[in-house]
Amino acid sequence: MSAIYIAVAPDLVHELELERQCEGLNPLPHGAFWPGPGHTPPALLAETLSAVDVLVTGWGTPPLAQLEAWHPDRLPLRLVAHTAGTVKQILPRAALERGLVVTHANESLAEAVAEFTLGAIIMARRQVFAAADRMRTGREHLPIASQHEVRGSTIGIIGASAIGRRVLQLLAPLAPQLLLADPYCSAETAAALGADLVSLHELLQRSDIVTLHAPVTPQTLGMLGAAEFALMRDGALFVNTARGRLIDHAALLAELQAGRLHALLDVTDPTEPLPLDSPFYALENCVVLPHMAAVTIEARRRQGMMVVDEIERFLAGEPLHFQVTPDRWDTMA
Repeated sequence: MSAIYIAVAPDLVHELELERQCEGLNPLPHGAFWPGPGHTPPALLAETLSAVDVLVTGWGTPPLAQLEAWHPDRLPLRLVAHTAGTVKQILPRAALERGLVVTHANESLAEAVAEFTLGAIIMARRQVFAAADRMRTGREHLPIASQHEVRGSTIGIIGASAIGRRVLQLLAPLAPQLLLADPYCSAETAAALGADLVSLHELLQRSDIVTLHAPVTPQTLGMLGAAEFALMRDGALFVNTARGRLIDHAALLAELQAGRLHALLDVTDPTEPLPLDSPFYALENCVVLPHMAAVTIEARRRQGMMVVDEIERFLAGEPLHFQVTPDRWDTMA
């Protein structure tokens, strides 16, 4: 019988419905769930790693730095199943290179974020948030010239990630012109996704809407700064549902305060959420949201289901659907 330990905080176990999802893992070892309170303590987790074959992790699981020296001859651990997206902050790459199997539930989050991004683009392009605020405070309506449809717009997607590809698919029925910037994507792949592959600068210059879906890597940190935002068209919309660290917020703020751009930010930097006195909140042409793009009950349930299904496949000796491989490490979130 395989020893399984679920190093996930009880409140997240509840959201993921992991106890119900794990009913198929019979017989589940006694004490498989961390009972709380809070997150699994690092000392207990280090001790657990020497006694389990399968470890389930999630948001708040302490980094597993001790796996830097993981080797199949030294530890029984064979599978880490992560209930969220990125595993880089938890696992060292060296463990994967030595054969530790890792899987994650990123596809569930990608579905939720892509749907949210589509809605955000439509609503922000129509100025719905500003219109609602004006109506609530008894101010005059927005000029019709500031309200646009997606159909006929040029939309630039930065990053052919799992989310970026889904956004392209969701936008296609609305018949915009789609541009894609991604140094790891071929023109043929972009065409198959319905987009023209262009440079980042060309995308920024041509797009009415720019939506960011790049992963956080050393190459992408701060990828959009003053020079890049200056390339965007007057009146263009910038949407960020990726990570705040990818952009220079001071540079974006300057463009927003000048009234040249519009923005919808679901992620921010250096703090998240922004302090209540942040100048971003004072701008009618900027919507700041609480990192909610992936937060749905359906996404949580899918995350739990995906991870448990991956564990079942692993225990049965079947190929995994969502395995994280070393060759994808450098370009993934």
